Amino acid sequence: MSAAAVDRETEGKANDLYWGSQSSVNQIAEDLDLSKGTLYGLIRPLPSGLTCPDCGEEVVYPNRTAKERSLVACPSCGWEGDEMDADANGGDGAVALPDLSDAVDTVAPPPPRSGDPRRIAVGGALLGAAAGLALVLWARRR
Repeated sequence: MSAAAVDRETEGKANDLYWGSQSSVNQIAEDLDLSKGTLYGLIRPLPSGLTCPDCGEEVVYPNRTAKERSLVACPSCGWEGDEMDADANGGDGAVALPDLSDAVDTVAPPPPRSGDPRRIAVGGALLGAAAGLALVLWARRR
């Protein structure tokens, strides 16, 4: 079957199987009665939800191997790199700060207490006992 003869339903199935299963490319092509070349022609890059650090467009995973290795590419400008180099906040890494010109000064509430004082005391006592026991065992070995 040629790429021109493949309908949208087959294209959708091919992408679903390629990106959503562990089946090999050979198995997917066989299941869909396609050649590997035709199957590769149907596969669309998977959006990553990250943006290109150069141009700000969304980067994609070109194939499953790239996704497994956390490698993304920008279809707009050609940038390629690791997911960690792509930007989750926008193309230039800038973060939009809120306009605080009309903000009213208020006193922040005190931070919440970290826990019940009795539990903290018991925990400290147990920790001290463990340290003491370790010290005794160490001293006996010498």
